[in-house]
Amino acid sequence: MSGHLGDLSPTQEQALKELREIFKDELLPQHDDHLLLQFLRARRFDLKKTEEMFRKHLQFRKEFSEDYFVNEYKPPKILVDHLLPPVLGYDKDGCPVRLVHIGHQDIKGLLCCVRRPEIRKCITWFLDTDKEEMRKRSRETGVHVEKRTFIFDLDGLSLKQIYRRDVYELAISFIKLYEYNYPENLKVAFIINTPSFFYYLFSMIKSLLSEDTVDKLKIYGYNGWKEDLLEHIDADLLPVIYGGTRTDPDGNPKCPSLVRVFSPVPQEFYLKNLNCLSENSENVRKVTVGRRSKCSIHLKVDVPGSTVGWEVECTRNDIKMYLVYAEGPSPETVVKPVNVSSDFGAEIGCYLAERTGKYSLVLDNSYSIFRNKQVLYKAYVTACTSKNSDVLKTVLSEKENC
Repeated sequence: MSGHLGDLSPTQEQALKELREIFKDELLPQHDDHLLLQFLRARRFDLKKTEEMFRKHLQFRKEFSEDYFVNEYKPPKILVDHLLPPVLGYDKDGCPVRLVHIGHQDIKGLLCCVRRPEIRKCITWFLDTDKEEMRKRSRETGVHVEKRTFIFDLDGLSLKQIYRRDVYELAISFIKLYEYNYPENLKVAFIINTPSFFYYLFSMIKSLLSEDTVDKLKIYGYNGWKEDLLEHIDADLLPVIYGGTRTDPDGNPKCPSLVRVFSPVPQEFYLKNLNCLSENSENVRKVTVGRRSKCSIHLKVDVPGSTVGWEVECTRNDIKMYLVYAEGPSPETVVKPVNVSSDFGAEIGCYLAERTGKYSLVLDNSYSIFRNKQVLYKAYVTACTSKNSDVLKTVLSEKENC
């Protein structure tokens, strides 16, 4: 039996019934039998493993509400223009087809313009709105649609575009997001025009993919894929350069009005050009954090409810930064470590200090084996000095301990 609704064995039907019973108090209208079966198929109808997976998914949805992303979230325009692919149409089974021209995407530029949490939100929005469109199409046609077809064109991809730690980390983050929260949503992915180094990169991420997902990946060099595309997708849907018959109204076989060929992201949008510190600015200090070392910037809070604030910029590469409450026998981390990258300019943040005493802003370069890091920073405490909290006093950081 296929494990889809209407084609279930007695054992599979029982697993679906038990899963629905386990989560009966937590299920929302969108958690229909089709969705629950996707999670069950992803774990081969092992009820214990499916329960664990779906529970983590519900936790994910507490932070990334589907209703919010479908109805309210507005993605940054720069991501819409330089990241998200349009729908070509629907394949022979009624599944939406998206063509992603990865070879011309300026991933490095995007990572210099938008922080990774926002990219994660945008990808979630993209997947959720896609899923909502499939629900609408299912209602319109009377045929249930829950899978996508992708064409990933790697023509023009170079190691220079992707040979960066943050690009690799973004790819890993996307794979985990998709595998754990959108199981059984992929019908087939055609990966075409792959350069020779692709197989090395694929070997590093293959272990993160389920066997079912790997089986749905069709990988090609520069030949042999047009015929296979036409087995799944009608010729009048595919542009001429992809083996079909479709052209733009002006006869252009590349269909640039539909197939988005991404251009480099203008550097004027880079965060480091919009938000940076100057060494000559008032109260900005410079410090060198040695390799495998840390530097602590000491601040003292005398009034409860004061604000500890900071602006930190790594002039090259990156450094980790976090805030600790330094009173007592062991420091307590009150702001979790964040990565301060030179691509993003200054990291600006603050913390409401409800306890008085010593705090330390820690610049952590202990993970770097070879490089010292130059850091510009401004750290301060803004305290209320009157009962009405209408008079503020700003106290700069004490000398750092590096």
